[in-house]
Amino acid sequence: MPHNNQIHLQDFMDLSLDIVCVISTDGKFINVSQASKRIWGYDREELIGNYFINYVAKADRIETKEVEEQIKNGREVTHFENNYIHKDGSLIPIIWSAKFEPKKGLIFCIAKDNSPIKKRDIEKEEIIQSSHDIINGTQNLIWCIDKKYQLLDFNKAMKTQFQDKFNVQLEVGQNMVDFPPDHQEYINRWKSLYDQCLAGETISVEIAPSEHKNVEPSWVHANLTPIYEGDAVKGLVCHSTDITEKKKIELELQKQNDLVQNILKHIPMGVAVNKISTGNQILINQEFSNTYGWPESELTDVNSFFKKVYPDPIYRKEISEMIIEGIESGDINKMRWNEIKITTKKGQSKYVDAKNIPLTNQDLMISTVMDVTQKVNNKKKIANALEEKQNILESISDAFYALDKNLNFTYVNESALKSMNKSQNDLIGKNLFEEFPQLGNTVFKEFLKEVKRTGKPSQFEFYYKYYDLWFDESIYPSRDGYSIYYKDITKRKLITEALEEAYEKESQILESISDAFVAVDRNFNFTYFNKKAEQLLNITREEALGKNQWDLFEYAKGSIAEQEYNKSIQNNETRTFDFYNERLNIWLNISSYPSKNGLSIYFRDITQEKKQRKELERLNAELKSYTQKLEQSNKDLEQFAYIASHDLQEPLRMVSSFMTQLQKKYEDQLDEKGQTYINFAVDGTRRIRQIIIDLLEFSRAGTQNQKLEKLDLNEELAEVLSLHHTNLNKYNINLEVEDLPELVYTKTGIRQLFHNLIGNAIKYRRKEGQANIAVTWKDHDEEFLFEITDNGIGIDEKYENKIFQIFQRLHSKSEYSGTGIGLAICKKIVEKYGGEIWLNSKLGIGSTFCFTIPKNIKP
Repeated sequence: MPHNNQIHLQDFMDLSLDIVCVISTDGKFINVSQASKRIWGYDREELIGNYFINYVAKADRIETKEVEEQIKNGREVTHFENNYIHKDGSLIPIIWSAKFEPKKGLIFCIAKDNSPIKKRDIEKEEIIQSSHDIINGTQNLIWCIDKKYQLLDFNKAMKTQFQDKFNVQLEVGQNMVDFPPDHQEYINRWKSLYDQCLAGETISVEIAPSEHKNVEPSWVHANLTPIYEGDAVKGLVCHSTDITEKKKIELELQKQNDLVQNILKHIPMGVAVNKISTGNQILINQEFSNTYGWPESELTDVNSFFKKVYPDPIYRKEISEMIIEGIESGDINKMRWNEIKITTKKGQSKYVDAKNIPLTNQDLMISTVMDVTQKVNNKKKIANALEEKQNILESISDAFYALDKNLNFTYVNESALKSMNKSQNDLIGKNLFEEFPQLGNTVFKEFLKEVKRTGKPSQFEFYYKYYDLWFDESIYPSRDGYSIYYKDITKRKLITEALEEAYEKESQILESISDAFVAVDRNFNFTYFNKKAEQLLNITREEALGKNQWDLFEYAKGSIAEQEYNKSIQNNETRTFDFYNERLNIWLNISSYPSKNGLSIYFRDITQEKKQRKELERLNAELKSYTQKLEQSNKDLEQFAYIASHDLQEPLRMVSSFMTQLQKKYEDQLDEKGQTYINFAVDGTRRIRQIIIDLLEFSRAGTQNQKLEKLDLNEELAEVLSLHHTNLNKYNINLEVEDLPELVYTKTGIRQLFHNLIGNAIKYRRKEGQANIAVTWKDHDEEFLFEITDNGIGIDEKYENKIFQIFQRLHSKSEYSGTGIGLAICKKIVEKYGGEIWLNSKLGIGSTFCFTIPKNIKP
């Protein structure tokens, strides 16, 4: 019996898909299951008696021995990974579980092949690595901008569209709201969305076509999501999908029930529709007529069609029987016929691929056709070339080259040289894969190996990623090596794929509509119910078809929906309305389109749009209220500053006057300290009076409704410089002024602006060396940019924004006079009509004050 138990145990071990083994305390295999042959490549007999550690990968042996000792000390191991050396030398990843039996002095182990798991991990990493390629592979536009509208990143589709549509070469850092004026409507629309998103709002919106005459109209669905850094929005990411086709479909639904017919008439594929019962023609599009070479008027039914297209009675009978057999089989794959020979009205032979789609419940047969004459002719050319005994060099006119048995070039024709962008000297005697190493990563190499192995020619198509082209290749073995013929079929591939895609799209158009769509007859019984309708209305297609709408949705009877549907049928007009479904607690936007059979009803869930619209109205109301309060607050503040400043001047004049009188009357009686005190008081009242004057000027700047007029800046600057004439001569300042433009502004404001900035440059001139001041300007698309540059003392960059704040000074009064209001006045003057002012300065080198004035200011 023990012997029998041993046999059963061995059978049990051998039945295991994993390796079951027993190891002695000195590390030798005592017993091993048959799975060792499949996983490690060793038979049981090759392992028994040998040390298991000899089969462990060298890099894993130390850790494996440590775990072995732990197992001997009583640790139960359920998951330990290492690599075993396969008999062929490769490494096999293994997962171990083991337990030590101290009484028997044996370690019982199970080893599981971990290769599939490792393979999946590698595949997962490859998927992650390819994510960037996927983003750039999509036709949707993806881009990111920061809070200044500057472009942070964008995908390939985004770059291509801006180049094609707007002739704009996108670059990182580009301002996405700074485009030529003729795109202003487009930019304003996007800027509004950017501003909403940068305010923290996640936006999903459909954008109507631009009316710009040079831009092809297109609808897009845009998703804008703010990017946060902490609690602050630092930018946004945009995802834009072209939904033009979807919108076109929505607009087409407003027409009569000839929607499908109109679509079929315009697809780039021959399409005909006939009655199955009579064979009479219902529809033939122009492409169908062009492909068969017969006018539509002469293809009235199936019988006349067959007689015209297949004039040979024997061939016509053969084709007819083949088509009837396919239709009767009911197998859709047997209703496709490739490379059928036809005859045009002019007696020319052509080849077509044809397909029939029976709609038996509607007694209709849809027939599609594509012209493949060129493809068939190309096949015939290749076949004839194989049979010809003439020199292959003379028989092939397209790209061709020959290789010896070592794959070195022996001949390359002109077409091949041109496509490779090489010369004969570049290639003859050179190895194919050394000159074009990228070919080694394509199926070309595999087909070449197959030709070498079988000695038979091979013809195939392959995509050459390096050139981003498709090629039709033919490899022919020869006594001396190989003859290779190829041609660029990229255009044909693209056309074929586009036709297949268009056909598939149109054939599934109703199911591919992204929103809900149903159809009812004139008694309101459902005749069509798409998947989106199932989801929105919580009812299956099977439950709805053939049932009365008001029986299924009794709670909606008498509602606005029933009223609008009745109007649509009675007045034969399209009706669009919003409807709140109380039972489902959703808002629906519904459009009904009448036809002779009933209604086509399109609807979508607008619950979220309703919520967003309500929230937007609330926010707009709050914003309007805040704006009114802010405007009133600013008016009150300015009025207060004006009144307070005006009323303070009279007491100051009295103080100054009495101090002057006191000095004159008691000058002989006052000592030097008394005279100093009086001087301090007079100087203090003078400086306070200057502050009040500047405060009055600051309260008026940017707020008074001064007259806007067209000004010659050369004349205005001359007036300003006359006020500084004494100091310019006194300090020997070199002043350079460019010929300035004319613009529209207030005369007082522009003079005050130049007066303050030039006075500032004079005040903070360098003490040693030649002092220079330059006034320059630049003409931008929508504004003038002015720059006043000096080589004075300059300021630290960290103070460049601070100096435009009221009462901000960087020097003591003893060093430089002033109240710290002049630059704040400049800022208010510039910003009143939408301009900007800023400073670029370096300490010890000089400063440049820059400001802009818009061109669109009207007098």
